[in-house]
This record gives sequence, C-alpha cells and structure tokens, in this order.
Amino acid sequence: MPIATTSTCSNTEVIPAGRSPTIAWYFQNNLLDRFGVYNGFGRNNPTYGVGRNGCGKCLNLNMSSNQSVVVSATPYIDLRNISFSAESWINPTVVTDGLEHVVFGQCPALSNEQCMRTSIGNPGVMSFLFLADNQAGSHIIPNNTWSHVAYVYNITAKTMSLYLNGTLEVSIGSHGPFQGVPYSLEIGNVINYGSLSFSGCIDEISFYPFTRTVAEIAATFALG
Repeated sequence: MPIATTSTCSNTEVIPAGRSPTIAWYFQNNLLDRFGVYNGFGRNNPTYGVGRNGCGKCLNLNMSSNQSVVVSATPYIDLRNISFSAESWINPTVVTDGLEHVVFGQCPALSNEQCMRTSIGNPGVMSFLFLADNQAGSHIIPNNTWSHVAYVYNITAKTMSLYLNGTLEVSIGSHGPFQGVPYSLEIGNVINYGSLSFSGCIDEISFYPFTRTVAEIAATFALG
C-alpha cells in the first residue's frame, strides 16, 4: 500500500509526555532537529508522506532506493556507558520479509557492542541490537499501520526494554554496555552495515540520554 502524500488537516506536533528529549525530529517537510542542533541530511532523496491521523508529514523511505537520513552534526552523541531511550511512530510497508529494517541507529564499527540499531527484525518483531548482543520483542509489528515503538537501555541494570504501543514487550538484563565511539546517527538505515533499509513512514523520533519510565512511555502513546 503506498504512503499518502496529501494531508487532510494542519500539522499538530505531539510533544512527548514526561521529561523532554534532547533531540527530536518531526519531519515537517524538513530534517531539522526540534532543538536546532542535530539536523539531518537525506541520502538518496527521501520524501515525505502524510503523518499519523492524516495530519502533518512523516519521513517516507523506500528500501529499494536505500534511502535514509544521516545526522552528522557535532558534538557526536556518546552512547558509551550511559542509559538512553529512543522512541518513534512507524508505519512500515515491509515487515515480514526476513530482513532487518532499521529505524534509528549509530554504527561506528562492525564489532561486538559497537553497532547500535533500533529496528524491525526477523520475523517482523521489534529488535534492539548492539551487534552480537541483541534483544527481540514478541509481537509482529503490523504493516501499513501506525505503531509507537520505544527502545530503552538501562546501564545500571544492563537491561534492554522494548515497548510496543505503550506496553512493555520484554525487559531482559545482561546486555551491553554499548562500546562504540561517538559517531553520526542515522535514521532508516546504518550504512556501515550495508542495506538494512526501512520501508514506509517514520515520524516523531525522540532521543533521551536517560531511561524513560513505563509511565512516560505509556502516556506518550496515549497522546496519540
């Protein structure tokens, strides 16, 4: 099913519940960070579709064109030895093809604990990956449907926690810490790994350099 490109209403950005993110992309016909620091640039000419509920815009990516957004602004985000969370809304057009489809990542090297991705993984479930240190969700993400996904890493407990539509899917310890050096961020792929391209729309990506709580994630999903 193709992604619509004509909005039926004016844009209303939804600010996440709870503590504020430090980086956020809303994709309103641009690749700007809401806070004006970590602006992105498109690789292979990504386009824009209609956002959730027929409002505003979303980042529309075509996996056959290997499209993505690269965020190379400095200072690079240092994920080593910290807790962090990444949340977004996704409307994938390809889910159960047996491939990984990256939503958001930082991949400075193809070495253990040095290639972080928040993804849709085989067989179509949420996947949180540090390379050779991965955690999968339990429910297949529907295609052609908007879903809210949240990936949370707790450095103290060494847990990877995955939330789908405001509900905790899994939280397992003995993960990490991430050891990759500071590097550019990427949305819709991690080019150092090859083609792990997302297909469909991504909207309202928020990054937090701390562990988001169950209540904050559920409240953000409830905002719709």
